[in-house]
Amino acid sequence: MKHAWLIMAHNEFEVLQQLVSLLDDGRSDFFLHYDAKLQKLPAISVEKGRLFILDNRVDVRWGSVSQIAAELALLEAAQAKGPYSHYHILSGTHLPLRSVDELLRFYDARPEESVARFWPEDAADADFKLRRYHFPLGHYKFGKPWRRRLCQRTWQGVIKAQKVLGIRHLKNETFVKTDNWLSLSEAACRYLLAHRAEILNKYRWSFCGDEYFAVSELRRNGSAYPVFDCQQLLYVEFQKDTPRSFPLSERVALMEKGYLWARKFTA
Repeated sequence: MKHAWLIMAHNEFEVLQQLVSLLDDGRSDFFLHYDAKLQKLPAISVEKGRLFILDNRVDVRWGSVSQIAAELALLEAAQAKGPYSHYHILSGTHLPLRSVDELLRFYDARPEESVARFWPEDAADADFKLRRYHFPLGHYKFGKPWRRRLCQRTWQGVIKAQKVLGIRHLKNETFVKTDNWLSLSEAACRYLLAHRAEILNKYRWSFCGDEYFAVSELRRNGSAYPVFDCQQLLYVEFQKDTPRSFPLSERVALMEKGYLWARKFTA
């Protein structure tokens, strides 16, 4: 069965083309979501697979539910062309650290499982990001400096007020944190899409809810939608809270680390 690569992109289009070319061996289809803020779309090409560019583009704002909305839009577009062995959610700055043959053998060996990298349990992180109401986030990292500052200060004030007043929601829910870059089985994809409206509503006021929603919602069904925890799934180097950018020339050296993928690459 074919694989579906679901890619969220907004810049670094030379890296994006290399990503697609490295995976394009005829056993995969590609689905690209370009941020709605992009005025001109790049010319990305494939030779052996099929390429689909989403018309329904989301204005993705970091930290907000718009990231979840974009991922669900990709899943919906791909599922309509499926079924697929797995639906792989990637950024446009990912690159594989294994050959496409090795990658597909790894995923094909787990036909009923989704694959994600689980983070250590952190109750405080989940409480802050999911059980508080986070707004406004629209200009947290976007727009003119004065607008960003106003957005950030208002957001901080809203959070402080909730702590003083003891305001929380989703109190009885449990959550599992993973990278939002993961691979979903056909059954998992169908389940998340069947509960799309519920998911968008539940995570509407979350902060970085894309790190939690997929596996948390699948886990509510016990073992019905198994998820394999692969700690070697993704290599990232953080500088404080921001992933370091790797030049394309570092990919060969990173391949020695034993991971399947790395991000973020820059040309």
